[in-house]
This record gives sequence, C-alpha cells and structure tokens, in this order.
Amino acid sequence: MKKILSKKIAARFAALSIAVAALALFSSCYIRAEDKRDAERSISVSGTGSVSVKADQATINVAVVTYNRSVIEAARINAETVAKVHGALADAGFAPDSITTNSYRIWQDSSYRNGVQVRGDYRVSNSIQIVTMDPRKAGTAIDAAVKAGANEFSSIEFSSTKIDNALREARTLAIKNAAEAANLMAKTAGAELGKIISIQESGAPTHAARVEGAKLMAANDFATPINAGDNLVTVTVYCVYELK
Repeated sequence: MKKILSKKIAARFAALSIAVAALALFSSCYIRAEDKRDAERSISVSGTGSVSVKADQATINVAVVTYNRSVIEAARINAETVAKVHGALADAGFAPDSITTNSYRIWQDSSYRNGVQVRGDYRVSNSIQIVTMDPRKAGTAIDAAVKAGANEFSSIEFSSTKIDNALREARTLAIKNAAEAANLMAKTAGAELGKIISIQESGAPTHAARVEGAKLMAANDFATPINAGDNLVTVTVYCVYELK
C-alpha cells in the first residue's frame, strides 16, 4: 500500500514540475517577444550643427636653440639670446605676462662611427610661448622673435574666447537637425514620433589654423603675413526616438 501511494505522489510531483517548467518557458518567450517588439518600435538618427566664430586669440611657440662643445657655454649663449627675444617682444608691445617659458632642455648630440659612440656638441633649447588677444599681431611676434635670435618655430594656433557660446548654439542646431530627420523618417514610414530615449554627443571645435614645425632662418626686412580666419565649431548628436 505504501509503495502504491509513493508512486502516485511521485507521479503527481513529476506532472507538477512539467507544468511549472512549461509555464516558465511560456513566460520567458512572452517577455522576450515583448522586448523585441519594444526594440523595433524606435528610430535612431544623427544630427549635426556647425557655428562659425571669429578667432580672437593667437598662441605662438618659438624656441632658441644653441649648441657648443661646452654645456656651460651653450647655456650662457642661450640665456643671452632668450633675454634679447623677451626684450624685443616687449618693445613690440607684448606684455611680460603674455610671454612664458614653455619648455627648457639640455642634451648632448652623439653619433656612431665604426660601432663606437662619438660625443658631439651640447644643445640647449628654450621654448617661448607668446599669447596675444589680437591675432593680427601674430606676425609681429614672429618677426620680433626671429630678429632677436629665435631660430626654431614650433606652432601657431588660433582660438576664440567665445567658444562656449558657439558650442551651445551648435548643440541646439544638432538636436533640431536630428529631430527633423526623425520626424521625416517616421512620417514617411507611417508612424508617429514619440519621446526621445537617448542622446549621445560627439564633436569638438576645429581651429581655424595650426601651423607646426619649422626651422627659422636669419631675420629679413619683410613682415610675416598671418591670417587667423574663423573657428568652426561642429557638434554631432546620435538620438534614439520612440515610435508610436
């Protein structure tokens, strides 16, 4: 009698387990189907906004590089020349706080002859950065520095102090551009645009000009022409909208 009862209980338990498993499988399939339908009811678009802003700041980087068999002599000559460059820039109308040291390096040249290292001259490099709020004076700064002894040009970069305002405008334009694209695509597909689900942004200000790397020859009597141009601020956004 006990064996018969045990078999009946086991059979009922097995049936109950199968029913629970079937229900779980059905629920899982239903949830996945709902998730899939929700994912299909959305639209992804991108929008771009660009704003042009006038450059009102120039950053110029030049250097004085000297060399000598004696490291002390190379450093002395460099210091004297850099002092002349600073004086020339001051005479040209650049304030002392707009002229700063960007880097200072000392190293010794070397080469190999027949597998043997040969020590060369010591080199001293003093990099000078000049910042002016009038980009039209960039050429004046370069000319003054070169005539006073600067013999290496690193870069010149134009920027704007109004970049934050331009960035806000570019973001607004990018969002509007994305919304227009989403509306057009939704209507064309016979759907209605819903709320925005997510927004991602990419983009950065593009400087009007950046010139790098050049050795400066002896100064001449000609003025260096420099045109700042404009900064173009571009922002791209990636938006996901709900479709009704």
